[in-house]
Amino acid sequence: PVIMTDATSGKIAEVVVNEELSSSAWGCVVNDKWVLQIPIPSALRPPAPAGKPAFMSYTEYLMEAIPKDKKARNTLKGTFTRPGNPGEKMRAFAESMIANLVRPDGSEVKLIPAFFEMLLHLKRTKRSFSICFRTFGEDLLSVADELTMFCEGRHPAYPGVRMDGSDGGADYRLMRTDLQKYGTFYRDDSDMALVMGTVEQPGEGAYKDVKDKSLDFYAAFPEVEVVTGESDVLNYFLDKCRRPGSFGLRDYYAHWKKHDMVSHAGKVFFFDHCPVKNEHAIFFDDNLCPEDFYIICPLSTRDPKRVFWPTYLYQTNLCKAEPLESIIDDRYFIKHIDRLETGFERRTAARTRLKSLMTSVKWTSRAKQASTDKVQKELVKTKMSGYDAWKGLRKSRMSFSLQDEVDESEAAQF
Repeated sequence: PVIMTDATSGKIAEVVVNEELSSSAWGCVVNDKWVLQIPIPSALRPPAPAGKPAFMSYTEYLMEAIPKDKKARNTLKGTFTRPGNPGEKMRAFAESMIANLVRPDGSEVKLIPAFFEMLLHLKRTKRSFSICFRTFGEDLLSVADELTMFCEGRHPAYPGVRMDGSDGGADYRLMRTDLQKYGTFYRDDSDMALVMGTVEQPGEGAYKDVKDKSLDFYAAFPEVEVVTGESDVLNYFLDKCRRPGSFGLRDYYAHWKKHDMVSHAGKVFFFDHCPVKNEHAIFFDDNLCPEDFYIICPLSTRDPKRVFWPTYLYQTNLCKAEPLESIIDDRYFIKHIDRLETGFERRTAARTRLKSLMTSVKWTSRAKQASTDKVQKELVKTKMSGYDAWKGLRKSRMSFSLQDEVDESEAAQF
C-alpha cells in the first residue's frame, strides 16, 4: 500500500489515481449509463436511500457493461476523471491526489508521503521499530533506493532528514550492497525457506525458463544465506524484526498461484497473539479481504496451527490499506497504528484481568452452582436481546466495491 506508481505495468500517477477513484465513486445506472450520485469518493459503499437499489461503483458498472473486454475497462477506468468522462466532477479531487504522488522536481514518487510521515512520527516519539517491505513483485530494489535517499536527507520532499544512524539513532537505509537487508521466501508443499542476499526466484524474471525450480536453484548463488524449516525461518525473521532498521522480502508468488491464491499459501505473517514481551506486529496490505485474509497467511508464534477469524486480527494486527485514503491523508498510517495499538492494549489488558480472576477465585460447590445459574440466565437474556459483540466491526466484501478480475501479471505484483 505504500508503493503507488507502478514501473512494472507502466502505470503513471494519473492512471493509478483514476483507477482508484473508479472503485471509490458511487452512482447508479440511468438509461443504461452510469451516473455519479455521491460527489465525494469513499472506500466504503454508502447506504442507498430507502427503497432504492444499492449504489454501484464505476468499476462494478464496467464489469457488468463490458464483461469480456478487460482492456477496454482498464482504459475507461484510467481516464475516469478526464473531461467528458463519467467522473469528471471528481477531477479536482483527482488532481490533488496526483499532486501527492509527484515530487517537487516533477518526478513520480515510489513511496507515498504517508509512509515517510509515519517514519518521522515514530522517530519523533522515540519508538523502537523495524520496517519490513513485503511484495510478490520485483520492485524491492527501487523501493530501497528511495528509502535510502530519504534516510540520507536527499529526498526532494524531505531534505535534511536523518534516519541513517548519523545522529546516533537507528539506521533505516535499505542498501543494495547489504545482502542481509533483502531476500526472498521459498515455499513448497512440504516446507518453507528464507533466502537472504537475493530477490531472484526460479521461474520468474531473468530465471523464468530454468528447469530446476526447487530450493537447489540457490546453490548457484554463492553469497546467499539459506534458512530452512518453518521454525528456523520464524526465529530468523523475529530476530531481524527485533533490531531497529529496515529490510525487504519478496514473497513466493508461485506457491500462492499453485494453491489458487488462498490465504494459507499467501504472504506469511508471524505474530504473537498473546505476547509477554513489549512487541506488536502490524501488517498493512491493500489486498486483504474483510471475510478472509486472501493474500496473508497469519501464523501465531505460539500456536502456528491455530486458525484466526479475520475480524479478530483486524482489530489488533492487520489493516486493509486503502490507497484512496493513504494518498490524500499524510497521517493515514499513523492513525491506523494508533487504532491497532489501542485494540492490542485493550485485548492484552482484558486477557490479563481474566487470567488474574481465574487464578485468584476459589470456588465452592455452592458458588459454582450459583454462578452457573447466573451465567445461564445471562446467556438467555443475551440471546433474546440479539446482542452482537462484533456489531460495527464486522465487514463483508459488499462493504467495498467489487474489484475487477485480476490476471496473473497483476497478481504477481501484489
